[in-house]
Amino acid sequence: MSHKTAIRLYEIASYVLILGATAVYFMLKSNGLALTMILVAVAVGMRWMMERHRYRACEEENDRLKDDLRRLTQLLAEEKKKNNNK
Repeated sequence: MSHKTAIRLYEIASYVLILGATAVYFMLKSNGLALTMILVAVAVGMRWMMERHRYRACEEENDRLKDDLRRLTQLLAEEKKKNNNK
């Protein structure tokens, strides 16, 4: 599963859990408080996982960009060396 898909799934799941917690709270009033808190805690966990995947996706992109920059710098140095030899 790609990071983009995982981020989207965690985001949707967290919103669904928050809506479910709200529904449980208003439907069950005093009896549903524990269930409401569990749903909110799981929703927070989903948001944490979403942010974790965002961070990992950014780190992977940064690594790719650093590799590209190293390659381009090496090509530039080779081109300069070739022009100096002529």
